[in-house]
Amino acid sequence: MNEEQERRMISDTGYEVKRSFWIGGKEILLAENPDADNGQNYMVCNYTRRAIFIEYSQAQTTEDYLTAVSEFSGRIEKEVVAIKAERDALGLPGELFTVEHCYPNDYSESIKDKVVVMKPEMINPEYRRGDTQLVFATDGNGARANPRGNAVYGYYLNSGEHTRIERYEILGVLKEIPDWAQKSLARIQSEMVKPTKEKEYAGNYAILERIEVGQKVFALGFCEKAPEPYGTWQGFKESKGSFDWGHYFSDYEKAHDDLHVRANKERDIIVQDKIKKPKDRDDAR
Repeated sequence: MNEEQERRMISDTGYEVKRSFWIGGKEILLAENPDADNGQNYMVCNYTRRAIFIEYSQAQTTEDYLTAVSEFSGRIEKEVVAIKAERDALGLPGELFTVEHCYPNDYSESIKDKVVVMKPEMINPEYRRGDTQLVFATDGNGARANPRGNAVYGYYLNSGEHTRIERYEILGVLKEIPDWAQKSLARIQSEMVKPTKEKEYAGNYAILERIEVGQKVFALGFCEKAPEPYGTWQGFKESKGSFDWGHYFSDYEKAHDDLHVRANKERDIIVQDKIKKPKDRDDAR
């Protein structure tokens, strides 16, 4: 591989990445473009990637290298402070679970409705703690005995957040569930068995997340038995529980991205309408 092929560029901006640091679900980049307009030779930005979606955000340029380095290191420090605050707020033990705490990840057996332990090396270093290892597996091809796929759907016991992991990322099935995890597990299970009238649905999909924008509602739902278990929809606030225009996915991350794309498009429409209204009033005079 020649030098040109090894260079990492920020899209087609002409800025080449010189330093990068991954933390808090994003990569922070420091890049340089000697030929940049107005002498703005340095750029700092955030980089995220989910499935096929790539995004560069919060880009700042400067002509001064030290200013760029300060911004780069400042963003890292900001993430460190936020992650520490989140960890301290949970107040959960951080000792890692090892093979001694697990029954083997036996592919000939189902792990559905069991608490599984993530391999530490599969977790980003800033989150690599015992409380982040535990997942309550609920479904997915990878959760079955003799699976044909790897996808395992479930819930993190430390936060209750719905997630998708891969079967090969699992160390094993937890032998003894600690007290804090038992309480979290009970909460998650109680939510799963609530009467239908207490849940919001789009068809057979139980709504996991909803975003209200203006008079509209955008929702992400999950149905374990559906060929594509995730979906996103739109509806109106005044017609609660009535959704249409479904988009369907086999992957949680893609569905989550689509939810926010749909919500952001509606925000853009609202902003553009607000911009146009003053002009329309002027034209009417």
